[in-house]
Amino acid sequence: MLTTIVSLVVAFFAQVLVIIYPPVFVFWLVFHTRIDEWRKIGKRAYWFACLGWPLISGPLLFFRRSIFSIQWSMPWWTIATGLLAISAAVRVGSQAARSISHRTLIGLVELEAEHNPQPILQTGIYSKTRNPIYFTHFLLIFAAAAISGYAANWIFVGIDIVFLTILLRVEEKELIARYGSEYQDYMRRVPRLVPRWPW
Repeated sequence: MLTTIVSLVVAFFAQVLVIIYPPVFVFWLVFHTRIDEWRKIGKRAYWFACLGWPLISGPLLFFRRSIFSIQWSMPWWTIATGLLAISAAVRVGSQAARSISHRTLIGLVELEAEHNPQPILQTGIYSKTRNPIYFTHFLLIFAAAAISGYAANWIFVGIDIVFLTILLRVEEKELIARYGSEYQDYMRRVPRLVPRWPW
């Protein structure tokens, strides 16, 4: 009985990530490559962009059975690695959440940068990695694949790596344009994604 419940929870977690999460990366990629245009519209741009969510998640939900039809049995060490990834995600993510506001986390502050001046975060977990939120997201996406064994989740890990690589570079250009040499100095001192130990 307990094994069945755990399996259902794992399957639900893995499937929700693949269905719900892809629009987040599409949104952030569009958001950061066109930030000047979005800022002209203000906060309304955020809600307008969110309307695109069903366009991506809707078909994924509709074809869910086909998408998750391939599931491999994961060896114990892969599952253990996934559990460690979840533990690390909770640790890093909770530290990041203590450093930034909810409005900053979901991007509302970015849309009105002139009304929300922000210094570069360089304390706490942000002194160990420049992108703790993205690192947390990657760990959760990897953990879902490692524990569930769904082929769709492993494909999502690969897609996530590509998106993160592009997204981080785009975001860095925007931050260099905003903060100049101060951010470039921060880039030299602090790793881009994987936090410097200990954290």
